[in-house]
Amino acid sequence: METGHAVAWALALERSAAGQAIRESLWLYPLANVLHVVGVILLVGAIVVFDLRLLGALRRTRPADAAALALPVARAGFLTAVPTGLVLFLAEANGVVTNPVFLVKFGAIAVGLVNLVAFHRGRFRDIARWADVPAAGRLAAAISLAAWLTAAVCGRFAAYV
Repeated sequence: METGHAVAWALALERSAAGQAIRESLWLYPLANVLHVVGVILLVGAIVVFDLRLLGALRRTRPADAAALALPVARAGFLTAVPTGLVLFLAEANGVVTNPVFLVKFGAIAVGLVNLVAFHRGRFRDIARWADVPAAGRLAAAISLAAWLTAAVCGRFAAYV
C-alpha cells in the first residue's frame, strides 16, 4: 500500500488540524492509546472466552449463556477500541498505512468482522437450542480466535517494526 496515492491521503489526514491537535496535545494521544488498549482487552478477552466455549472449554456453561455474558463486553470493547483507534490513526496515518504489520492487523480485523457477521446471520441465531456446538460454530470460533488474536498481537508488534 505504499503507492503515492495511499501515502498522499494518509499524509493529508496526518497533517490535518485534527492530526496535528492529537499529536500536540499533552493528554489526548496517551489517553486514546490507553483507552484503545482497554477496549482491545475487553473485545478480545470476551471473544476468547466465547470462542473457547464454542471450541469445547467451559462445558458447564451453555453456549447461549456464554454469549449473553461475553457479547455485551465485546460490544463495549469494540465501541471503545474503534473511536480511540481512529484518534491514534489520525495522529500517525502515514506510518500506519506503510507499516506491513498494521496492514496484517487490518486484514485480521476484516476477517474477524466478516466471520462475525456470517456467524451471527447464520448458526448463531439458533444458539439457544444447541445441545452441542455444531461444526459450523466450532469453525467460526476457530476463525474468530485466530483473527482477533492476530489483530491484537499485530497491534502491539507494529510499534516495533
